[in-house]
Amino acid sequence: MLFKHIFKLISKEIVRDGLHLIRKRKLPRGMLRGDCHLGYCPICQARTVFIERDEWLRDNYHCIRCASIPRWRAIIYALETHCPDWRKGRIHESSPGGTSSEKLERECLDYVATHFFADTPAGQMKYGYRSENLERQTFEDEEFDLVITQDVFEHVLNPALAFKEVARTLKPGGAHVFTVPWYYWKKTFVRAVQENGDIRHLAEPDYHGNPIDASGSLVVTEWGADICDFIYQHSGLTTTVLRIKDRYRGIDGEFIEVFISRKPKE
Repeated sequence: MLFKHIFKLISKEIVRDGLHLIRKRKLPRGMLRGDCHLGYCPICQARTVFIERDEWLRDNYHCIRCASIPRWRAIIYALETHCPDWRKGRIHESSPGGTSSEKLERECLDYVATHFFADTPAGQMKYGYRSENLERQTFEDEEFDLVITQDVFEHVLNPALAFKEVARTLKPGGAHVFTVPWYYWKKTFVRAVQENGDIRHLAEPDYHGNPIDASGSLVVTEWGADICDFIYQHSGLTTTVLRIKDRYRGIDGEFIEVFISRKPKE
């Protein structure tokens, strides 16, 4: 029965996407090993097959339909379960990327996407995105129902200012929904600081992928057990951590926790 469903899904994909499916998603790997199972993708909102291409599930556990990875599915599932009216609200997403961001843009009635462009004044547009620095935003007070960041705050040089700015731009009762790699078993470790406009490295430089910069993004902070206290201290937001493991929805792996920081209602 499993292989019958897999065959039907693959057939539909091949008819629609042809060689693009193989070249871009590398479908056969994982399928041939048998590391796959049926489930329901929160992004596609449809039955699908999830494929494990590597033991490091965080980046290698894909939906056959949309090629999403676990943390993208986790943040959409968190929105559906904890912020079910997200499609009707005004959303600011900083540094969007991936199929979760595409879903937000496609389905939210009032979605604003921003990137930090060092060569573009804040508030102006570049490549279809608004230029904004999370630490010094040009948005009005209480402008958004939701702020979303996906693996962004480990790269922010002054996270205290950024969390404070997120709180300022949220409406009362609004929420910051985000992901970061969370080292919950240890204290937060700062890898780099900014001094007089320059970056001083406190540990060997480490970089993650950046959707707008091939050189990557410097990892500034490895967030630990004290992240919720840090957020409350600098923003007044109260944070809940969702640790989701749901194989049926393709949510499993390392560092895929979702954080929901809420602004008090007036």
